[in-house]
Amino acid sequence: MNLLKSISNEDPIGGLEIEDGAIRFALLKKERTGLKAIHLMEERLSEKEDIDNDILLTDKITKLAKKNKIKYVIISVPSNNIFIKTYNFPAIMPDNKITESMDLVLDLQLPKKKQEIYCDWMQIEKNETDKKIALSYIIKSRADKLLAAIKKTGLKVVAIESRIMSFSRILKQTKDEALLVIEKGKNMSSLAVVMNNNAIFSQSIPNNKLNDNLSKEAQKIINYYDWLNITIRNTILIGDFKDQKIKKLPLKIVEVETISKINGLEKDLKWFIALGAAMRGLIPRKDDQIISLMNIGTEKAYKQEKINSTTNFLISLNAALAIFFFAAFMATWSLISIIQNNYIKQISSFYILPSSENSMILNEKVADFNSLIDQMSVIVQKEPLWSKVIEETKNKVVVGISINNIALSSIDGLLSITGIAINREAINALKQSFESSEIFGEVAIPLDNLGKKVDIPFSMTFRIKSPELIYNK
Repeated sequence: MNLLKSISNEDPIGGLEIEDGAIRFALLKKERTGLKAIHLMEERLSEKEDIDNDILLTDKITKLAKKNKIKYVIISVPSNNIFIKTYNFPAIMPDNKITESMDLVLDLQLPKKKQEIYCDWMQIEKNETDKKIALSYIIKSRADKLLAAIKKTGLKVVAIESRIMSFSRILKQTKDEALLVIEKGKNMSSLAVVMNNNAIFSQSIPNNKLNDNLSKEAQKIINYYDWLNITIRNTILIGDFKDQKIKKLPLKIVEVETISKINGLEKDLKWFIALGAAMRGLIPRKDDQIISLMNIGTEKAYKQEKINSTTNFLISLNAALAIFFFAAFMATWSLISIIQNNYIKQISSFYILPSSENSMILNEKVADFNSLIDQMSVIVQKEPLWSKVIEETKNKVVVGISINNIALSSIDGLLSITGIAINREAINALKQSFESSEIFGEVAIPLDNLGKKVDIPFSMTFRIKSPELIYNK
C-alpha cells in the first residue's frame, strides 16, 4: 500500500478573492445544467482596515476557513500587485525555442530583476500565423508575505493569480471580442484588456495620479491595440467610480454576463472574481497549465500540500494502529508465557515420579504440549492484514468526503470513521460505496445534524464481513 496516497479522492478547491474592501470565498460544483455555487461567503473590511496588515488578513481568512471546511484554495490577489503582458511568436516556432526566448525576456525586458519575482507564462492562443504567450509576475516578497499569512489559517494554497485573470475566466465573450476592464481600488486603479477569456494586458496607476486622467489612459490603451488590429469596443467597471469620470470614458460601459449561469448570480458582480478563481479549482490538477505566481506549479503545489495533509493523518492513524497491535501482541505473548511456565513446572515435577509412570505421563504431556504449540502457531501466523482494511477504506471514500479519524476495535467488532461531508449527496454516495465493498458489511450512518445542508459532520460504522477475508494466510 502506498502510504503517501490520500485516504480521500481529489479534494474540492475553492476560490479565495482578496481585495481592499473584502475577502470572499466561493466554491463551485458541476451540474448537468451548468455550475452551482456551493459556498459564497464574505468578510468585509472597514475603511480603516488594510489588507496589507498580516494579522488582520489571517484573522479574516481564518473566519472564512472555519465556516466552509475547504482545505485547498486558488488565491486571487489585487491586480495592482501583478504585471501582465502578451508576446507574439511565429506559429512554426518550437516550444523549446519559445522557452529560451521567454527566459531572455525575464533577463532583459522586465522592469524587475529575475531574482525579485515569481514569474510564469502560458500559451493563450494559437492560429495559422502566431502563438500568443501571456507572461505575468508578482514581487516575490509580496507573494511570500501573503503565503505566510494564509499558512497560519490552515488553508493550502494551490495557485496564486491576479484578480483580472479570475475575472476574465468567468466572462461571457464572443470570439476575438476585446474588453477594457477598469478596477477601482483603495489606493490604486487597474486597467486591463481581456480577449477570448484571457487577460492580455494589465497596468496599475495610483489613484492620486490618475484623477481626471482616466479617460486619457483608457484612450492610450485603445490606440495601442488599434495599432495591433485589435478593436476594443466596450468597457466594464469594477468598483466605485464618480459619475463625471464615467461620462468622459471613450467606450460604452456594459454590464457583465457570466460564461455560465451560476445559481442565479449572473448579475451579482461582487462574486465574479471569487467564482472565477473557483472555476479554475474545477480543473483537474494535471490539466491546470494556467499561470500561477508561486515558486512551484499548481499540480506540484497541490500534491505537496496533499502529501503534508495525508502524512499528518497517517501519523495519527499509525499511532492508533501501533497501540492496537502492541496490545494484541502483548496479549498473545502473555498467553504463550503462561502456557510455557505451566509446562515447565509440570515437566520439572516428573523427575520425582517413578520412571515408568514418569515416562507415560511425560509422553501424554508432550503430545498435549505439541498440540497446543501447533494451535498457537496458527494463532500467531493467522494475523489479520489491517493494511487491507485501510486500503479498502481509502478506495471507498468518495469525492466531497474528508476523513478525520478511523477507529479499529477488533477484527469482529464494529469499525468506524468520522469526518466532514460537503453535502448530503456525498454522505449517501459514501454509504453506497462502502455497501458495494467485498470486505465491509452492516454499513450504518446515524441521521444526525438534520438541519445542516453543507459541511456536515458524520460518523459511519461497519463490520468486516468475514475475518477470513483479511487474514494473513
